[in-house]
Amino acid sequence: MSTKKSALKQYLKYILQKTLLPIWYNSCRSKPIEEKLVLFADLNGDRPPESMLPLMAELEKRGYRCEAWCCDFSAAGFGGMLKFMRAFMKRYAVARGLVICNYFVPAHACRKRSETLAVQLWHSCGALKKFGYSTPDDIPPSYKGSVSRNIDLVTVSSPACVPVFEEAFRLKKGVAQALGVCRTDVFFDGEYAEKCRKKLHAAAPKTVGKKILLYLPTFRGDASHAYTVGVEEVEGLKKALGEGWQVVIREHPRVKNGVCDLPLLSTNELLPCADMLITDYSSVIFEFSLLDKPMLLWCKDLEEYLSDRDFYLDFKRDMPCPVITDGEKLAAAVTDELAHFDKGRYAEFVKKYMSACDGHSTECVADVFDK
Repeated sequence: MSTKKSALKQYLKYILQKTLLPIWYNSCRSKPIEEKLVLFADLNGDRPPESMLPLMAELEKRGYRCEAWCCDFSAAGFGGMLKFMRAFMKRYAVARGLVICNYFVPAHACRKRSETLAVQLWHSCGALKKFGYSTPDDIPPSYKGSVSRNIDLVTVSSPACVPVFEEAFRLKKGVAQALGVCRTDVFFDGEYAEKCRKKLHAAAPKTVGKKILLYLPTFRGDASHAYTVGVEEVEGLKKALGEGWQVVIREHPRVKNGVCDLPLLSTNELLPCADMLITDYSSVIFEFSLLDKPMLLWCKDLEEYLSDRDFYLDFKRDMPCPVITDGEKLAAAVTDELAHFDKGRYAEFVKKYMSACDGHSTECVADVFDK
């Protein structure tokens, strides 16, 4: 997207936040708060993201009424977008709670009522590549609004991640709290992995008796022009590893027409089924480290990526697993990592970046609504 076009888009978004959204919100502001109403809102699809589902289930179990307010703005068109936001702002004005896990412009369009608890779950664990106000690639200087001013709580995966989120969202002290990441709770459930494997075998009988190599790369480019680097080399592993392996490729959802093997399983369901993970700069390394299984980082464009986008950690030094940049060495690296992996290798990494993810994160976050 050109600089002029991007700046115009940000300006129009800012104007919308300053005019129609506050008007719609304030038209219902005098109505009583619905004490058991919690909105789960997202603008990247027509259904709640996986990050929200555990908390929705827990709050409903506690007697809250959870409403999903999800819209894919990339497909809705301008009229559909306005219709959605008008209806949302009216419900937001009377809600006891709001839960988001991505940027959600309407939430910050006006000063919300103090009775409404706004929670940002965010969609990734740990602290890897810079985001938010930490990088102009995420929030450009031309954007004049706020992405966090109404947020009461941001949940993070460890105390070490608190200052990162404070910087990225420009938060006041105490807003970011290490309560864990709700969707990781299932990884501490002894029966969850077996349920996932049964679902996998039912959806793809050819995987029975095979080891699973899961490839989950992040995207390059921007949200509207996303692409992946390195898929061809991973495709080549199908032949190199032989019949005993099933290579499963799942490109980022933002990549249009990207490969999505085994679509009947969510990413969270695929992780415990995998015998090994390959990724690049994706935060999935943090979730997978909880499972203590072999993984590799396949970073064909590492030097370019390092120059274009910064990290919160030293990528070459702090990663808990091998980083491969030469495609000709990828197959050998997979074989070597499988042969020499030792259980417990990620203990220090998990302690630093995932210590609040202990299987009870959803309960901890839900308790905030009960206070």
